Amino acid sequence: MSVTLAMLASVVTISPNASGLPGSSTLVSMLGGLQFDGVLAAIAGVIIGAAVWALSAHANNYQGASRGRSAVIASGVAALLIGFGPGLVQALFSLGQATH
Repeated sequence: MSVTLAMLASVVTISPNASGLPGSSTLVSMLGGLQFDGVLAAIAGVIIGAAVWALSAHANNYQGASRGRSAVIASGVAALLIGFGPGLVQALFSLGQATH
């Protein structure tokens, strides 16, 4: 039975098709817009976090400085993931396709 399942599994081939469903171009456009909005939010987070960090450090408010520093780091990581996300997904998909 496992030999039959293995033979059936090797017959099925699936590949991504951008025109396979209606609205695919709209979905891709929406994802691009969401990515742009995410980058804008990350930039705002870096600017606001840096301002809080600087003002809190100047006022000797160590808790506020720590929160500002955390905001800068979190926003930087968010921007990194937004930029790296599509490449990471594509690399993992290619890795999965290579395991045939």
